[in-house]
Amino acid sequence: MDIIEAVETRKSIRKFKSDDVDLNQIKRIIGISINSPSGGNAQNWFTYIIKNKDTLNMMRAAVESVYKKITGKDAPGVYAFFNEAPVVLAVVQKPYIGSLDSILENVDKNRNYDRKFIVNPGLQGVASFITHILLLVHNEGLGACWMTGPLIAKPEIENIIGVKNPDNLVALIPIGKPVERQSKSSRNDVSTAAKIIE
Repeated sequence: MDIIEAVETRKSIRKFKSDDVDLNQIKRIIGISINSPSGGNAQNWFTYIIKNKDTLNMMRAAVESVYKKITGKDAPGVYAFFNEAPVVLAVVQKPYIGSLDSILENVDKNRNYDRKFIVNPGLQGVASFITHILLLVHNEGLGACWMTGPLIAKPEIENIIGVKNPDNLVALIPIGKPVERQSKSSRNDVSTAAKIIE
């Protein structure tokens, strides 16, 4: 499919067939996604490819436990379905240090804070990497979902899969052969998403 079709038809998939997914296919998708843009070409991403069901079940149990502790309720499925996919990517943001960061830290701490934590070029690069993964997964006839809800249990999941400080887990992406959704969520019109300044 061409890029326009991929963007217009990709959907978040939350139900998967039990069929396995070829690890070589996943590695190829990640390899292509490494072409994503990143600030200063930092390529400050790393991906754990998780197929081990015991590990995925421990991750889900951690999410459910933390959710219950915080809310007193059982975690809804949208927080915890990821372990039902045959493979889950845990995408990590590695430290990003821009060429001006050390100068700004000494000259203008407020501006440096805004740049690092509001603009957050390091996270923007990882988000671009994730977007490429999602489009390529769709192109391969697979389904995926960009998940941040489970990161209510971020430290627990990081401990389970071995993410070490200063790296940060920023998303989970369950991938599998999709149980296709019948419709795609509606999207805003371009007039609500753009303003022309002439």
